[in-house]
Amino acid sequence: MRVAKFVLLISLVAMLWGCSSTNTVDIAKLGDPPSTTELAEIHNQRIDPLDTLWARISLRAKGTYSDGASYEEQGEGHLQLVKPTNISLTIGKLGETYFAFGANAEQYWSFDLSNGDRKTVLIGQLDQTTPEKAGAIGLPVHPAELIALTGLMPIDLTRAGGTRWADDGKSVGVSMPSRWGSVMLWINPKTNLVVRSQAFDRVGDLVATAELSRYKEASIKGGQPVLVPGKIEITTPNDSGFIRIELSEPRSKAIRPIVFDPSKLLRAYRVDETINLDAVFEHSDTKLNTQSDGEP
Repeated sequence: MRVAKFVLLISLVAMLWGCSSTNTVDIAKLGDPPSTTELAEIHNQRIDPLDTLWARISLRAKGTYSDGASYEEQGEGHLQLVKPTNISLTIGKLGETYFAFGANAEQYWSFDLSNGDRKTVLIGQLDQTTPEKAGAIGLPVHPAELIALTGLMPIDLTRAGGTRWADDGKSVGVSMPSRWGSVMLWINPKTNLVVRSQAFDRVGDLVATAELSRYKEASIKGGQPVLVPGKIEITTPNDSGFIRIELSEPRSKAIRPIVFDPSKLLRAYRVDETINLDAVFEHSDTKLNTQSDGEP
């Protein structure tokens, strides 16, 4: 497996977004959509008990590289979240971890462990992140905003805009500013679940899309379970491929701190080379080669 595949995965995972259906209805006949306050209160109350999330994942990725070569891969791993900033995603096969992405309140990183003779990690400081640096590990959004795109973060009423019907009339969109553009969450007013989310850049162009479906209960010790998306299908505007992630056994539980500590992960994974993204982009105009020769 190549790093580029995982990079595409994260840029599409990482961030969890959606698009509107091409089927249109006469929106005027639907009346006014639910207000931002109404949607936010219901949404926030529903997800408030979920401070952490642990889940097994299976993944299928299909697409093309920049050189036109096609690929199709499958893998499994874990997704771990501690709101509001900490995220960890690992991907591998047969119990072996080949890639690991993460972010905390200070840093973000991407490990390539697919080549046992040369394990590498790209790492950067969160407060120095630029779209170009994030793009080096495949992220079209700021690393600190990945959890928000899963639909599992509260809607900030002090920053949210108004609401509008989707073209198919089945969901209501709520827009919020992001560091590099905006995020739109589409909520089904009948179920109060986020069915898709969209990320846009500064000029309003769509960056990535994810459909969130097959919601399942994430167990919470001493409380009622919270519904989380069991299937996330992700696409980007300029790629005909997709990333399909399916969650199993989701639960809220204590997450081991090591998964959000890159210095400890460096030792645990026995990494051979650390690449400082901030230093690379400060001293060189050369693009990083994020494609490995090895296959898992």
